[in-house]
Amino acid sequence: MKNTIDAEELEIFIAKEEDLKKLTFDCGDNDLNEFILKDAIVNINANLNTIFLCKYKEKIIAYFALSADSIKIDETLEVKYPYYPAIKIGRLAVDKKYQKKNVGRILIEWIIIYINKIRQEIGIRLISIDAYPNAINFYKKNLFNCIESKYSKKKNTIPLYIDLNSLNEKT
Repeated sequence: MKNTIDAEELEIFIAKEEDLKKLTFDCGDNDLNEFILKDAIVNINANLNTIFLCKYKEKIIAYFALSADSIKIDETLEVKYPYYPAIKIGRLAVDKKYQKKNVGRILIEWIIIYINKIRQEIGIRLISIDAYPNAINFYKKNLFNCIESKYSKKKNTIPLYIDLNSLNEKT
């Protein structure tokens, strides 16, 4: 198997119930596995999030879930609001066999491009994620910033965000 996978080799699409019913997946994390294998259909049917699957050579190797969000950040942006509109990455996981092969970075880039398209029709300032501590370095490498707050210290995840306006100014 190759050391890295190129973006052109991946197909990313919105999951349908029939895709999820026949899915086999193991990212090495019980919570993330349980979500996609047991909870995803309920979440889709309840309109809690949209789940995207990532296919490589006819195999589902990753997934992520997106939903609407609003978050409070410590820094003051040019317009002061208590909460800013965001899209939350509710879950993001890569199958164990395909980890460390560039797939996670490609998914983050795809998500940013996708949300930038949506931003043309609806207000979205930030991308948010509540990351497990073992994934913090991955998200920081992919331009996410930590949200420091008393609330975040009580959870077993760390809230992070990307300011799309700042990101788009840099590119």
